[in-house]
Order: sequence, then C-alpha cells, then structure tokens
Amino acid sequence: MIVFVTVGSTRFDALIEAAISEPVLTTLRDLGYARLILQRGNSIIEPEESNRESCYSIQRYGVDIEIWKFKPSIQAEFEQADLIISHAGSGTILDVLRLGKPLVVVPNPTLLDNHQEELASALQTLGHLKATSIQNLASTIASFEPRDLVPFPPFDGSKFSNLIDEEMGNMKPVKSVTVVDDPQVHEDQYVHAVYDQIASHFSSTRYKVRTTVSSNLYRFNRALQPWPIIAKFLSDLPTGWIGLDSGAGNGKYLPLPADRPGCILTIGLDRSRNLLQIAQHAGSEPGRLITREVVWGDVLGSGWRSGVFDYAISIATIHHLASHGRRKLAVQRLLQAVSPDHGRVLIYVWAIEQDELSKRSIPTSDSDGSSPHTTGEDVFVPWVMSRQHKQDTPVVPTSVAETPVYNRYYHMFANGELKQLAVQAAEEFGLVIGPRGNVYDEGCRGIEIVQEGWERSNYYVELRRWVS
Repeated sequence: MIVFVTVGSTRFDALIEAAISEPVLTTLRDLGYARLILQRGNSIIEPEESNRESCYSIQRYGVDIEIWKFKPSIQAEFEQADLIISHAGSGTILDVLRLGKPLVVVPNPTLLDNHQEELASALQTLGHLKATSIQNLASTIASFEPRDLVPFPPFDGSKFSNLIDEEMGNMKPVKSVTVVDDPQVHEDQYVHAVYDQIASHFSSTRYKVRTTVSSNLYRFNRALQPWPIIAKFLSDLPTGWIGLDSGAGNGKYLPLPADRPGCILTIGLDRSRNLLQIAQHAGSEPGRLITREVVWGDVLGSGWRSGVFDYAISIATIHHLASHGRRKLAVQRLLQAVSPDHGRVLIYVWAIEQDELSKRSIPTSDSDGSSPHTTGEDVFVPWVMSRQHKQDTPVVPTSVAETPVYNRYYHMFANGELKQLAVQAAEEFGLVIGPRGNVYDEGCRGIEIVQEGWERSNYYVELRRWVS
C-alpha cells in the first residue's frame, strides 16, 4: 500500500521530519504500507539529506521513500494513495475529501494564525477526517480506522457561487473605457476615491475564506495563502533586508515570509488612508496587536532616498495608472528606490488573459480573436458593495441603487507588455539590460530580467539591479 505526505507550497519541517521518523515509519510498515511518497515543498530535511538532488529515493525501516519538492500536479499521487497525510491547507483538504480518500491532517502551529487548526477540528467533528499533532502522528496512524469516516458530500457549485455573490454581489460585466481627461484626474475619480470608499469590504474579501461542509457554514478570517512566486521571492530574501511594498493596499504581504517571520522588514506605501489603517495591523490576532510600518504616499512620488531599499514589490498596482507614461514612471520609481548593486524588484499586473477561475471576461479591440493582443486594454472593473458592508466614506456610487456599484479603472496588460514596459523604463533610466558580466566597463549599471511570465490571471516580471 502507498501513503502520500504533502505540505503544499509551504515549509513544514516538523511534519516532514516526523513522516520519516522511526515511530511513524515502523507504524506504517506494520500496517502494510510499503511505499511512502513525500512532497516536501520548501521544507528542509535533516542535514544528511539536504545536499541531495530535488527528487530522490531512500529506504528506511522497511519502507521505500520517494522525496521531491514540487510537481505541476499531485492529482495522480492523491488518486493512487491508500492514505494521505497532509498539512491543513483548505485546498488540499477539499481535493482529498472529494476523492473519498482517508485523510490525516496535521495543522502547522507555526503559521501566523490558528485557523488551519480550526478548519481541521471542524471537519473532524463532522467525521470527514482525522486531525492530529506532530507529537501524536504515529499513534494516530496506528489507531486510525478509515471505515469510520463519514463520506464528504459532493461539491455543489451553486452554493459556492451563492457565497461569492453574497460577498461580492453579482459580478457585473467589465466594460471598455477611453481615458479622455487628465490621467491624474481619471485615477483620482476611478481609483483613489473608490478604494477609500470600499476599503473595509475590499479587505474583507481578501482575508475571508468560507468553507461549506454539509449544511454548516464555517467562516475563517485569515490571510490568504500568497501566490507561490510572490511567497518564494520574499522567502528567498536575505535576513536583515529592508524593502518597499509600493501600493500595499490592506498589507497582505507585510507579514511575509510566513516561514521566517520578522527576518525582513517590508514598509507599506499606499494612497488610500483607509486601506493603510488596515495594513498597519496586518497579521494581528485577538489579544496580539501587531503594528506595521506604513506610509501614506503615491507610487509615482520620489520621497525615498535613491537606493535606500534592498527590494521592492508592486502587486496589482501599476495597472491602475491611466497612461503608459505614468506606468513607466512607476517602474522607474521602483528601480530608483532599490540598491543599484543588488536591489530586487517584483511586479504583478492584471492580464487580459484570465484563467478559468475568473468570472471576468475582458473586452478587447480585436473582437474576432484572430490575432494575439499586443497592447493592453483600458477597462472599468465594477465593484459591487455587499449588503453587509457600507462604504467607508460618504459617496455617490456610479449606480444609485440598493446595492452600490463602483467602477475601478484598470489597464489590462497584454502578453509581453509588462516586460517591454520594464525594459523601456530601465533604458530611459540609463540602465543596461542583461545579466551582470565581464563585458561591461567598471561602474556600468544595469538590470537583469530574472524571470517573467503569467500566473493566475496576472503577468509578472522580476528584476535585479547590478553594478559592474
């Protein structure tokens, strides 16, 4: 029989170490499990294994063990496993339960909050899985009886849709728009004013996860798992580095990295005072108030000393700027803010190409779809205020109705447009494009495009500054 252990994209050293410990392996062997597949994510395995390649096999206590970090999909491992041991990530739990597989869940006690434990406990109470701790993993496996589990109810897509509609309002169509007035005036009306008005509702939808189990509705307010590339970028930064989140919003990324809290300091900047009030205490819990460093300002401003930061991130911000020139200036401000010798920059913007999870359909000038998009599209993306929320400041919405609707301006980027914008901004900033090398004169300054691509309806680019 096969057991599959997974920690997703997180770092959970304790679970990985426990899975290959003598008590757990001997218990599995005695129960008839001959093979263990271990997906370790960003976890670090004991020193003697740390220098091995990313995928390798070992044998311990009569169990064949296959160890690797990531795969594009772990669906095959779920399907072939006779037992699954997992962290308490909600996505993993739901995937496994829908397959009807026996599941033992081990919440990670080192995360910023304890909602993993709440989720695991709630599902255990309903009989759908077995929750345990690192210390009790071996004994839980020994006493676990899969036949006693209550089958998980089949997925009802209409219930999920109703939850989204309740929280976000019925999704309104995205509309094309032409910026005819001054870009600053356009942004003031359709970006800055709107986010100050919807700040609390906007923040709640970024932190709220609802899980429907049988007829019960469980609410868990927690920071959403960051996107893998953003999480890895922040996790890989050296201890002691200081950085800027330009357009920090509600401060979702200020507490990161989750696996090394406090090892770096990210200062949040945003134009919305109402969002900054939320960001100032991002990651706080009842009885434990945390105060973050946040600054009220504009992403186009130059209030920082040049090169003062080690890194900068701009997540879902530059697409709110209403002209090519202003978007280019925003990139230049990021390059200006980081160290010319080692500064790193990560930028995310919304893409014309939306994935299957997005309810948005982006109107384009190429109506027949016969050619790839080469330039982005200016659009209004409506925000529907939930009935449970009221605006943070008195406003007149775009539609005077029982449920207010606010139009937010976006420039939806085309494939290759973000990279081209970064290159143009850097060249006009006097930087050479390419990796650091010996072919340049001493003192030459440049940037390297470390990576670029598309992730979850967004385009991203990572830049690294250098001096020869």
